[in-house]
Amino acid sequence: MIDLEGLATGPDTTILTIAAQAFDPFGSGHYDRHYYARVTLESQENRSIDDGTIAWWATQPAHAREEAFGEQDRIPLDQALDELGRLIWHAKLIWAQGPTYDMNILEHAYKSYGKALPWKYYQVRDSRTVFSLWPELPIPPTSHHALEDCRRQIGMLQTTLQHLNVKELK
Repeated sequence: MIDLEGLATGPDTTILTIAAQAFDPFGSGHYDRHYYARVTLESQENRSIDDGTIAWWATQPAHAREEAFGEQDRIPLDQALDELGRLIWHAKLIWAQGPTYDMNILEHAYKSYGKALPWKYYQVRDSRTVFSLWPELPIPPTSHHALEDCRRQIGMLQTTLQHLNVKELK
């Protein structure tokens, strides 16, 4: 599962944080393998920042803003993409909640650095579509901490697949 937090909504969004969490869609919980990075804004001078998104961040809880905007432990986007790629290159499927946000942004970032994508287009899956198949799915609140949100989405996906009695994905 991949999740990121950013400063706009288009493919060239400035990325604040990136997370990926390995898991079994038919299991429970997640594996120990995960990735989380807070990205420097200075490494993304040509990426977009949207005033509306900045205003939205101002309405989020203080702990979410601190995690997204805090200065400590940030790395350049180029480094974050390399590190993320090392985790996900061997994954059978890549999940995101609405891949038109997370995956489009990451694809744009990889291409802007001339890097090969660490996934194939046919591996990307949308957890939000799966959730919509069970309208009564209990939905816990989003934290806007990318790794916590990955884990939240994994739990919801596993619960939905179990509820729908899905035993296999192609």
